[in-house]
Amino acid sequence: MKHLICALLLSVCSVFMAGAVELPDENLNYIVLYKWGLINKDAASAVLSLRSDGDHYYAKMSARTLPWADKVFKVRDTLESTMSKFECQALMYNKRTHEGGRYENDKVVYERDGDKVTGYVTRLRSKNDGPVSKSDTVLHATGPTVDMLSVFYYLRQLDFPNMKVGQSVRLNVFSGANVEELTIVYQGKRTITSNKKKWRTCYLTFNFTRDGKPVSDDMSAWISDDANRIPIKLEGKLPLGKVQALYQGASSPE
Repeated sequence: MKHLICALLLSVCSVFMAGAVELPDENLNYIVLYKWGLINKDAASAVLSLRSDGDHYYAKMSARTLPWADKVFKVRDTLESTMSKFECQALMYNKRTHEGGRYENDKVVYERDGDKVTGYVTRLRSKNDGPVSKSDTVLHATGPTVDMLSVFYYLRQLDFPNMKVGQSVRLNVFSGANVEELTIVYQGKRTITSNKKKWRTCYLTFNFTRDGKPVSDDMSAWISDDANRIPIKLEGKLPLGKVQALYQGASSPE
């Protein structure tokens, strides 16, 4: 669930990049659907927004459970990422989550020296409105490195027309106090129906590992096979059932 929301909640090596792509200001709206056996119910809503200013992009993802789901497990998550327009390199990341009775806030400031990346992380934690604990962590990685929001803008710039089925890219993800490795595999073209509309998409799978060990089940994503590269559908497994994020349409930026 964590990785699915954060993916709406996704630097690929330049050989896979389509080149500099100017991304538009946008608000993309999603419904998060919970499926288990005969249960097929809307559980949350999410908005993925992007704004451009000078040499930077500012991305934001806001997710919240619907009223019925609040009674079971209330979620209010906000992710923000500041990126350079050059290859959407992450500069700053801020993740605020209210899940059940827990509050968490992770802030990351990136520093790059060639292909070496350092993340200066400040983490705040609180439970049931109790005292707030603070910790600082420094993360290190070599090679393309993103966070759980900027990764999606790298993803939207992949050069799908020139990729072969089974081709993969690997990158580092700074996630909390850890460095995870994300492997994205291109699975080819798929036509899917979502929100009563047929879409021609590029189908991708995601695998998260830490020290070579899986940290979650694989995720799947279907990206529109057009100039907009909109994430149409994302899917991930839960201990019971699975969760899907389905594109509902775009709204005008303010």
